[in-house]
Amino acid sequence: MRLLFVCHGNICRSPMAQSVMQNFINQSGLSERASVDSAATHTDEIGSPPYYETQRVLKEQKVPLVAHRAVQVTPADYERYDLILCMDDENMRSLGRIFRGKDMAKVKFLLEFEEGNFADCDALNFKGALKQTALNLKSGGSNLTASERLQIADPYYTRDFERCYADIKRGCEGLLRYIKNSDGIC
Repeated sequence: MRLLFVCHGNICRSPMAQSVMQNFINQSGLSERASVDSAATHTDEIGSPPYYETQRVLKEQKVPLVAHRAVQVTPADYERYDLILCMDDENMRSLGRIFRGKDMAKVKFLLEFEEGNFADCDALNFKGALKQTALNLKSGGSNLTASERLQIADPYYTRDFERCYADIKRGCEGLLRYIKNSDGIC
């Protein structure tokens, strides 16, 4: 399974998710079943390394930082990857423009994989849209909509890199469970 994590600039959230997921894959012995990359929806930071705060949080969490320079998503990436994971609504809209005319079923929010956000692995059907009836989003007593609960805020603006890491880790833990339970066929 080829995974692509996507955020706005490819210097904060997506390289953090790439590093976290690669670490999980390596620790789980799944390197033969999954590969991980990341990219940006915009050109703002192309060629830049991960933001220093991203590097700091990963180091504090003892997660090895993958070798990385920011790149932009291309229309060809739609065919290159089995699953494309974005962080927020803005990323999803941008990917819709980049992949114009393509079935967006393989494009998901990372937090769709958080435990409790889907009933079972069959709910994530890559030949069709996510079955909305399978979503069982946890509100945690908040008034957030389902869409709002799937957002991972951009720490470049919020400055909350620890919260970003916690959100990404939860999503990647669920994604790892999905990979372990899947047939590896997308």
